[in-house]
Amino acid sequence: MAVADRVFVGGTIVTMDPLRPEAEALATVGKRIFAVGTRADVLKFKGAHTRVVDLDGATLLPGFVEAHGHPLLTGASWGDPVVDIRAIHTPTYEAALAKIRRRVAKAEAGEPLWFLGLDPQLHRGMREPTMADLDAIAPNNPICVQTSNFHVVYANSAAIRLASNARDIPTPKGGQIYKDKNGLPWKFQETAAKLIRAPFVRYWGEDRVAREFNAWMWHYAHSGYTSTTEIGGMPGWPLECERMIRRSKPPARLFGYEMCQLDGAASVAVDHGDDTFRVVGAKIVADGSPFAGNIWVSRPYLNTDITLRNMGLPRDHTGHMNWSAQDLETLVMAYAAKGYQIATHCQGDRAIDLVLGVYAEALARFPEARRPFRLEHCALMTEQQIDRAVSLGVVSSYFLPHIYYWGEAVRDHLFGPERAEHYMPAGSAVRRGMRVSYHTDPPMTWPNALLCLHLAVTRRSLAGNVIGAAEAVDIDTALKGVTIDAAYHIGMADKIGSLTPGKYADFVVLGCNPRTCNPEKILDIPILGTWVGGSEVWNAKMGDHKPIDFAVPVVDA
Repeated sequence: MAVADRVFVGGTIVTMDPLRPEAEALATVGKRIFAVGTRADVLKFKGAHTRVVDLDGATLLPGFVEAHGHPLLTGASWGDPVVDIRAIHTPTYEAALAKIRRRVAKAEAGEPLWFLGLDPQLHRGMREPTMADLDAIAPNNPICVQTSNFHVVYANSAAIRLASNARDIPTPKGGQIYKDKNGLPWKFQETAAKLIRAPFVRYWGEDRVAREFNAWMWHYAHSGYTSTTEIGGMPGWPLECERMIRRSKPPARLFGYEMCQLDGAASVAVDHGDDTFRVVGAKIVADGSPFAGNIWVSRPYLNTDITLRNMGLPRDHTGHMNWSAQDLETLVMAYAAKGYQIATHCQGDRAIDLVLGVYAEALARFPEARRPFRLEHCALMTEQQIDRAVSLGVVSSYFLPHIYYWGEAVRDHLFGPERAEHYMPAGSAVRRGMRVSYHTDPPMTWPNALLCLHLAVTRRSLAGNVIGAAEAVDIDTALKGVTIDAAYHIGMADKIGSLTPGKYADFVVLGCNPRTCNPEKILDIPILGTWVGGSEVWNAKMGDHKPIDFAVPVVDA
């Protein structure tokens, strides 16, 4: 009879395995779970060298799985020298501008500066900064101001010169460049935003990205995640990411999706890597962000001060796609033919319609493509679209923190109460037979599975309002969205996501059982420890290694 390396007892074990939802004890051998059951049954595997781990009343669950994350992008986006101007701690537009001026005043001549977190919905008194505004603030330094939704960047004249000496920067496929009244490029969206950012990242150096990437992988672990994703890396990122992982050995698994290119190019084949780092799919960004005004909707945005002034939208705006229908089909077919799972960012109902039509054709033509195909975020997905997705075996990953931080803006300023009631319709999707996941989409919000659980169960915003009560679910359903069903989304449900014998011993230890605690107190549950492959990578007694507070500036001016 096998002898266990570790036996966990003395607390509640929530397995997410329908054959045994809760257990008294769990045993591991090596990196795997060996036995789950009663205390008496599992202790039969205790030997002279078995370590007995006393949970001391805590709750052991499968480690959280982030099906839609960006630790590499987050590392490139945040951290010194990027200055945090988010509204959560800089609530007015004038305060954000003052912070920008303070940093410019300390800059060396010609030093490029990046400011992140401009928020058209939350910065009181905001208007779109013009190139003249930014030139007046920084006549001698290239500066860019990026929105909190990450889909838009505003640049001054010096930043344009840093990116290109040409007056006309060519617009890349999948992006948009807007010019000011003098005909100068000034506002960059989607892939164009990446274009203006590239010279800044080069200036800061490669070591910075590696350092910040590793730090954010630790933030995931401290938040109870044992697996996350880099969903949308640019060509060439898998090999660089793999080098960083092998060198620093971060405390969580990483599964990657490479950004689709029209020529079908890919840095590595699908399934490159192992269960520490693996490329599993390809990503497309079909439309944009509700908060940038560039999602494709059948009913227009509301005409409010926020949409017309802060966001700079025309009246009765219905948004647009980043790609033509023909280009979208080319992208999906090229990567499906190579066996990739396809994940497509689509927020507006018209965009979702178009993507589902292309998916139906690709799934029929390419049975070898990895399943399930995915829809990402899905803010304004309709019930009819949910039904069609279910019939195709397509799944949705919902960005629930939109409701927490921007729910009132969605309801009162962008789309109105009727559409807000079914914004991010994760509850409807589950009830109609879909396996959904929830994500926090760093770098826009921080890794926080407890926040996802809170929102799935209560739909309560930071301001205390319930937005979309009909889309709430029970806690057992919610837990699936950050464990077993999230693992299903990334094709790993046979190895992670539940505490089942034979799967990896990936755990999170919580100070309270989310199945029995007050739903309104989920956000207060302490995260006590994280285990990956049978080894403890972090626990609360290790001191200052804790999840960072979303409200605290990452780098201040």
